[in-house]
Amino acid sequence: MDSLTFLHSSDWQLGMMRRFLGPDGQARWGQARLDAVARIGEVAERTGAAFVVVTGDVFEHNQVERQTILRACEALKRIPVPVVLLPGNHDALEPGSLWTSSQWLAHAPDHVTVLTETTPFPILPGVEIVGAPWRSRRPLSDPAAPAYADLAPDPGTLRILLAHGQLTSLSGGMSEVPPIDQTALEAAVADGRLQYVGLGDRHSTTRVTDRIWFSGTQEVTSPEEDAPGNVLKVTIGDTIEVEPIRVGAWHMVDHRVELFDEESITALEDWFAELPDKERTYVRLAGDGSLSLPLLARLDSIIDAQGEVFASVERWVKFWTVRPAPDAADLESLQLSGPARAAMEELRQALAGGDEGAGAALSLMHRLARDAG
Repeated sequence: MDSLTFLHSSDWQLGMMRRFLGPDGQARWGQARLDAVARIGEVAERTGAAFVVVTGDVFEHNQVERQTILRACEALKRIPVPVVLLPGNHDALEPGSLWTSSQWLAHAPDHVTVLTETTPFPILPGVEIVGAPWRSRRPLSDPAAPAYADLAPDPGTLRILLAHGQLTSLSGGMSEVPPIDQTALEAAVADGRLQYVGLGDRHSTTRVTDRIWFSGTQEVTSPEEDAPGNVLKVTIGDTIEVEPIRVGAWHMVDHRVELFDEESITALEDWFAELPDKERTYVRLAGDGSLSLPLLARLDSIIDAQGEVFASVERWVKFWTVRPAPDAADLESLQLSGPARAAMEELRQALAGGDEGAGAALSLMHRLARDAG
């Protein structure tokens, strides 16, 4: 074999929900995750890939809806080469696993193989895939070791390891389960037992060494991810070449602003206007500053309107400290009387006493009075 090209993906997490997306945005985002799977099939055809491997967490959990399983099967049918799936922590091979469900068994395409054992799987002559499927969401030891620890080097066989989990070098000691031993993996590559290690669980495309990679998720799941939305094209010959190819279509953006005057509000408006793919973009705003009531009302209107245009726009509560700074003219412009004016005066006194909630209430009162006028 002169060279071998295949695709590496992971963490599809089909059926995932996101609290910050409304019903319409959630439906479009869920469909986008399936569309990205279909685009992996297009990449396989375009690049001449011999097969596709998915290193864990194909589904969000083992109790996803029947519709999600059936739609996943339809997306897999659009991949024109063999596909090998590895159960991860989200869809582990535990009692009640979807991999043994009647829905999956009845509808899974024939060219799709789920690795349920660590026995090497001969996918092509001279090419073996060895996988470490998760059998529990809480393994007691290195989740990758059972697949390769007892292998011996075989000069006539190209071996690809599929594993799922965090590496000791990347977990920062924060992993809730035992991590994968990176030193042992590198030793298995160095002595010829493994020619490529495809990892899942980390959602950003990450090169560990030239032969050990996290592919990352096929579609973004969080603003914290710095390189999601890729599939890896892996070519192994005398050397190895790994190329990330984008298949994702969504964006999740953190944006920090300081808001003190009309100019800063206008700058935020302009920033929203320049973003592409608004219907496929989630924006999380962090803000600091203080605004007069009219400007605060304008800010509220802008965020509300953009929330209708984008997939979602929300204030990042943890980092949102934009305070009202009403002056006498702002409050008098409301032209309130009777109980409404009394409520305004009470809120003004509360704000002077340091109650920031009172400021938000005054801003809302200003906005409602303005809209009613």
